[in-house]
Amino acid sequence: MGLIESPEVGKAERMMMEDKLTSLPDEILQHILSFLDTKMAVQTSVVCKRLRYLWVSLPVLSIDSESFRYYSSFSDFVLSVLSRKDASSNICKFWFDISNPIYSSIQMCIDSHDLFEPLVKRVIDHVVDHGVQHLSFHFPRIVDELPRLFYCQSLKTLELLEIIIPPNTNLDFHTLTSLHLVKCSFILDGEGTLDPFQCCFNLKNLVISDCRIPSRVKSFEISAPQLTNLTISRMEHVRNLNPHCKIVLTSTKITSFKFVESHILEFSIPALPFIESVDVDALLADYLFGNEGLAKRKFVSHLIEMLRAIGGAEIVGLSFETLTMLSKFPDVLRCPSLFSRMKVLKVKVPHGPSSFTIPDKIITSLFSGSPTKDFRVEHLKKQQGRAQERLYI
Repeated sequence: MGLIESPEVGKAERMMMEDKLTSLPDEILQHILSFLDTKMAVQTSVVCKRLRYLWVSLPVLSIDSESFRYYSSFSDFVLSVLSRKDASSNICKFWFDISNPIYSSIQMCIDSHDLFEPLVKRVIDHVVDHGVQHLSFHFPRIVDELPRLFYCQSLKTLELLEIIIPPNTNLDFHTLTSLHLVKCSFILDGEGTLDPFQCCFNLKNLVISDCRIPSRVKSFEISAPQLTNLTISRMEHVRNLNPHCKIVLTSTKITSFKFVESHILEFSIPALPFIESVDVDALLADYLFGNEGLAKRKFVSHLIEMLRAIGGAEIVGLSFETLTMLSKFPDVLRCPSLFSRMKVLKVKVPHGPSSFTIPDKIITSLFSGSPTKDFRVEHLKKQQGRAQERLYI
């Protein structure tokens, strides 16, 4: 027979564990609590007196609407947390997600914008006034109060998800060093050029993923002067932007350039003397062109010109699909070769190293100009699916 633990023994063990936990210094306990969702961290205050007020000085807030059934209870919780936070302790990191399921349940309400606006304003005011350095903000609506964040001098890292940026708004984040835009939408009144990053004077890292650019935009400029790492991903014709929209990059300090899981776009890229690594996974939008060979050739030419502009990289990543597509248009690959300093070629293949061999004509056309003729080829298995990129701040 197995031994049955008496209630007295179980209670004694729990008390002993509680004593060990509560004997830890405040700094250790706060570090542990910072890994919890804020709602759960607040709930620990009822466990024992020792934990009752620790959460008010946590340097991390993580607030998600998913665990709330009603918007009123969610709003009350957020306002209570913000009002009871220790004013003398700054918040280093703040995750705020008001996307599911509350938003879905009332998004058809005519006055839903007015319903959300006071809470969103309160959150943004708190970010600005309490020294938040890293912010992740998920809210699938237009955010009229977004420009208020421009005045947050402490903010260094910002992730915006599904946000609709107010019409004709430049993202004037003067102190920001990293910006990650996922499924965000730009709005432009009239036609012409959109240059949202021109006042991001200290921006070094920029990710644009699955964002919507109005079809009337003819030129989308990326002109942050200190930009060094640029990633553009999941940009598709029609769904995300006009096929004839040109991406104009004016930043000359780029060291890392990624253009992945996207349809071929026309780029205008200046000389990049500091470029070190590139990663390209570009596809033709066959459903737009059908059998129109001239149209396909035009977009393949756009791809060639982009590769030529980033051809000074030493580490080059190309997908199986991109290489296969280039091999079908050998006459478009003109001399001189596209990559002049390449030392490592990383090929992303669907199934493994043995399933694909790079044609000799592609090697010659793309890499014959590299001084190192014995460059290393690495085969990387391409990840399947479209897992959402996140910025873990």
